[in-house]
Amino acid sequence: MKPRPRPGRATALASAAVAHTIALSLSAQDTVTVAADDIICGDCVITLDTVVTIGGLDGPGLEVLRSTSEVAVDRLGRILISEGRVSHFSVFDSTGTFLRTVGRSGQGPGEYAFISHINAGPRYIHVFDMRRRTLLDHEFNPVQIDIVPVQVSYSWVTESDVIAFTADLRTREAVGHPLHLLRPTGEISSHGGDGSVYRGRNQEELMATSVAGDDEALWLVQYESNRLIRWDLAEEPTISRVFERAIEEFDRHDPETWPGAANLGSMLDENGLWIVWRAPEPGWDPDGSERPPARPMRTIVDSWVDLVDPSTGRTIARHWSDGFLKGFAPGSRYVFAYEESEAGVPYIHLMEPVLNGTWPGERE
Repeated sequence: MKPRPRPGRATALASAAVAHTIALSLSAQDTVTVAADDIICGDCVITLDTVVTIGGLDGPGLEVLRSTSEVAVDRLGRILISEGRVSHFSVFDSTGTFLRTVGRSGQGPGEYAFISHINAGPRYIHVFDMRRRTLLDHEFNPVQIDIVPVQVSYSWVTESDVIAFTADLRTREAVGHPLHLLRPTGEISSHGGDGSVYRGRNQEELMATSVAGDDEALWLVQYESNRLIRWDLAEEPTISRVFERAIEEFDRHDPETWPGAANLGSMLDENGLWIVWRAPEPGWDPDGSERPPARPMRTIVDSWVDLVDPSTGRTIARHWSDGFLKGFAPGSRYVFAYEESEAGVPYIHLMEPVLNGTWPGERE
């Protein structure tokens, strides 16, 4: 299950990491509203092909398997599973065989309190622990610890191990900037601010925005608003287009009401921009149900995968899943899902999204 090699994507983004902050000014014509429920390719079908399943009643490394688990895949094809209440992560090979655990509780090198996110580049494994980033080599030895003034939950990594992420950084240089680039040296550059005075966290703009990219552009997929923002990569990253994707499941659910509709992750490949999202099942009644409900989240929501045309923001194809999809595993092109058997046995599935059929605008 070794991830497919990705082409070099670092040149533009690595140089952008030291570029000056740019001004963000979007006029009305830069934002396009798209009827995202209209499917471009009626004959196209998306399948999720299971690559590996990890889980069972007991066994080494399985203590991290919960509905809140996060999954990453490194460049050697190893599967890294973490869970915020556990101060280490479990390592499995590409067949799902347990290899080892990495980390322990503490504040020193190789020690963690709350692992929020893991990503993997060609040289390093990036472990985000609350407000720190630890660089590990591929033997899992700590190389460097950097202080990051925010908890990182989503990121994209270049071929030069530059991390792109979105967050509300409150340093003088970063206030109001939606995009941040973290270099292996620990240097952070921030981009896209409009120069306004900081007025507190903007939940809609900065909350849990996922990032996907290639050698030409980055795509920021916002958590609740269903907004896609394209950043062109040249000497400096600049916003070129914003798509407001109107989806009925999002529009009819109040994002302030649990569980709401949400985008959970994204991935860009030769087919287009893939987005995993969820919405409450049709029978869910927020007014008549307790919060939190007796039923777990995975039984209340439906999961979806959209393939989006990056040139128009329209939906090429859509797949409904009866599984509890969590998003894309960083470092790979795989969707991961959480499942429990009737006996309560937890499992993590890694699945490859496949587009069956062609459409006229297919990317070369």
